[in-house]
Amino acid sequence: MKIALVCQSLLLSRALKSFLGDRVVPYKQCDFVISDKKIELDKPIFYISSHEGNLMIPFSKSSLLLELDKFFQHLLLRQDTMDEGVSASRHTLLLEEKITALTEKFRAELIQTIRAYYGN
Repeated sequence: MKIALVCQSLLLSRALKSFLGDRVVPYKQCDFVISDKKIELDKPIFYISSHEGNLMIPFSKSSLLLELDKFFQHLLLRQDTMDEGVSASRHTLLLEEKITALTEKFRAELIQTIRAYYGN
């Protein structure tokens, strides 16, 4: 689990760095971002807030780690589901292509048989 921090609160940012240690990495290397404000990013965001979010302030190190683990497992599960969906759609396309090829072959053979029977 690699995490980037994008926090307005310097105190929160330092506490998170202390709690997370080596898990904190630059944005480009992270699996997801921890933030204390609503922002738009191209990576999943774990929100920490006093009102609403994935984790409410105040929190302990153990509650932080538990919630982060749940969030990360959910991301992995969602990624696996998306990968299975892509794989299933590929299999469906391959099956459709095989059915189309078999149908065309059957059609050609049927036309050939009918023409041979009627002498055309």
